Amino acid sequence: MQPEIDILEGIRAAYEAHARECDQAPKAILLHPGNHDLVGWDEAFGLPVLPDERPEPMRMLLVCGTGVGGYCAQGDVYWDDEGRPYLAEADFDAA
Repeated sequence: MQPEIDILEGIRAAYEAHARECDQAPKAILLHPGNHDLVGWDEAFGLPVLPDERPEPMRMLLVCGTGVGGYCAQGDVYWDDEGRPYLAEADFDAA
């Protein structure tokens, strides 16, 4: 239970720091896949929680702006200019 509490406290601290430093609202919380599996959260503080390799274990990353921001079972998640998530299309040849 303590790792979950530590992760939640870290998310809250990151969220508060983000609010002081950035004028864009965060769109998602990225957790290291091992931590994401540990807590099993789909949402925290009203934001989707997604696994991503970029944060180190026991760290998190808040996503704002556009571009890549985590992944789900269906593929990589990207964010558009209006704050909506979408899945990247797979690149392949139909030859």
